[in-house]
Amino acid sequence: MNYQEKTFDFGTLDGFSEKQISEHLKLYAGYVKNVNRIETEIGALMADSEKNALSLSEIKRRLGFEWNGMRLHELYFDALGHASGLDPASGLSQAIEKRWGSVDELKAQLKAIGLMRGIGWVLLVNDRAADMLQTVWVGDHEVGHLAGTEVLLAMDVWEHAYAVDYLPTGRAAYIDAFMKNLNWGKVAERFN
Repeated sequence: MNYQEKTFDFGTLDGFSEKQISEHLKLYAGYVKNVNRIETEIGALMADSEKNALSLSEIKRRLGFEWNGMRLHELYFDALGHASGLDPASGLSQAIEKRWGSVDELKAQLKAIGLMRGIGWVLLVNDRAADMLQTVWVGDHEVGHLAGTEVLLAMDVWEHAYAVDYLPTGRAAYIDAFMKNLNWGKVAERFN
């Protein structure tokens, strides 16, 4: 199988330079390339899986990092641009109000998590089994996901996501820009 880079229509982004987005998209392209390369290597190693057991175990572990790097960036970029508010009548809005009382309270929680020390992702996930939304910190792409949940919103807080436009200490301003450019309609589609 060969995965393809997706293209994204951002429109005009407030608080993001073209250079920042371009550099970030190059990083995403690297994840897609590495997933394809790893899949090819796995295929070759499987020809003699017993002999290649050690190599297979290591590369399969690496696949999780590259795969989630690819998919999280796709979720991130897909909901960035063409900013829209969340329709108060939507199922997502009702689920947010049930869990946190208001969309503003959820945004405050997402920002607080995003400002924690370290690199990673802030996710809004849906646990359909419990009919409950959760906010999650994910460290190295593959560490911290809650099994069985669906990612509705992915906010990249690795420094590569904002270092061109903001200093490493400018994460708060970057998060504000991200929230300002968030297309809640895309997030609501994922919930539905």
